[in-house]
Amino acid sequence: MTRRSPAFKALNTLTCASALLLGGLAHAQSSDRPWYVGLYQDIGYQSNVLKASGAESDDITSTTALRGGLNLNFGRQRAFANAALTHTRYNDLKARNNNGYAIDTGLDWSTIERLSGNVLFSANRGQSDFNPGGIVPVTLSNIERSEDLSAKVRLGVVTILGFEATGGHRRVSFSAPEYASREYKQDRGSFGVTYRPSGILSLGTGIAGDRTRYGAPAFGQPVADQSERRELYLSATWVPTGASTVNGRIAATKVEYNRATAADFDGLTGYLTWAWKPTGLLAVNTTLSRDSGQESGFLRTTPTLRFGPSGFELVDSNASDFSQITNTLAVNAIYELTGKINLDAGVVYARRNLVDGFTGAEGSDNTTTLSLGARWAATRTISAGCRATHGTRSASGPGSQDYTNNGFSCFGQITLD
Repeated sequence: MTRRSPAFKALNTLTCASALLLGGLAHAQSSDRPWYVGLYQDIGYQSNVLKASGAESDDITSTTALRGGLNLNFGRQRAFANAALTHTRYNDLKARNNNGYAIDTGLDWSTIERLSGNVLFSANRGQSDFNPGGIVPVTLSNIERSEDLSAKVRLGVVTILGFEATGGHRRVSFSAPEYASREYKQDRGSFGVTYRPSGILSLGTGIAGDRTRYGAPAFGQPVADQSERRELYLSATWVPTGASTVNGRIAATKVEYNRATAADFDGLTGYLTWAWKPTGLLAVNTTLSRDSGQESGFLRTTPTLRFGPSGFELVDSNASDFSQITNTLAVNAIYELTGKINLDAGVVYARRNLVDGFTGAEGSDNTTTLSLGARWAATRTISAGCRATHGTRSASGPGSQDYTNNGFSCFGQITLD
């Protein structure tokens, strides 16, 4: 008798449940309803789950997600909410089985005058990176939780001169005790001025800063560390043609730690993005960024899930990056092969500088990730796709290690709205 794997059983169960759900609810669909619900199933393989330099462990993973969302417009305001509950299982490394979630919600508001703004909140729970660099890798389960709350107020939107103030609070925690000193709470704020000399150009300048309090003392510390970050920035948005949008920000940044002073940073940070749509079928997005690992890691992976009634896909679910500075180049292209089939390809290259804040020991690593995927919208409610990935890291000095990891996964989802 053939023995079926847990991944096969999970897919079979989801298929039956999805068929029942679709049969029971398809008659209730309406394209103008401001909500959606859906089921998602992903089954994948990784050749090196732990991203280890030796004794690689391959495994099959299965992730099932129940998701839903709202998008409500009332007057000048808009409220939205997207949420997903996930259950991930490993075929062999069962100690890493976990339940997760992703929440992305917010409110956009404006007044009759020239005052507007938004309030945003996101929260994620999932398995953390097993080889983040800058800390001893954890081979047992390490659940990472993150929450981020932010608010923005703008005075003047379409006027030539505008003002903008922001504030926010962030929290990151881990279940593994080895990561206790990396848990943190952060308060941040900024104030800036924007100048719009024309409809295709917007310029800005301002100040920004944050204060971070870490959850526990690191090895050799009597008390937990704190850090402060201060910035003076310039920003610009340029729309040279209807097919291109360029957005950039450069900042003179200073980061100082109370105790891990060897990891202090004083230099330039920023980003440059180029969204290019040369034809109606092809879209290319390019991003060049330079920032601290703490910021780069959090912004890269939030939210955990790509939301939306027309598409839903699992991405890395952690904010773990402990470098002093990370330089990243990312290029992603999406091509509409037919009205129902989309192809996408991407490459991400990251070079990180790793510094032990107490000993001053320095290291670095270079990580390259390639991906190739396809998505098929079989019907308005049913879609499926597959993705292949290849990741490699070369490390020098302390704080990181080499690895190579190949992955392949396929997903299916049903969405009702």
